[in-house]
Amino acid sequence: MDSPVLDRLAGIRVVPVVVIDDPTRADDLADALVAGGLPCAEITFRTPGGEAALRAIASRQDILVGAGTVLTSEQVDRAVD
Repeated sequence: MDSPVLDRLAGIRVVPVVVIDDPTRADDLADALVAGGLPCAEITFRTPGGEAALRAIASRQDILVGAGTVLTSEQVDRAVD
């Protein structure tokens, strides 16, 4: 099965797991990851700012982002949104 997301991840080979408290720093984080050659991140839901940071980074086209530490079906729905 061919998947553009899996193809991108295979090329990157490392996925940083990020715990971010301040979602206003999400763009700075994404900029640093992209500049460092790691255009991907797993943003955890374990901080109050995680969801907002995930949304901010997901709106970008230059970085692949996913949700981590998703513990409830409500969090799954929010992560997909």
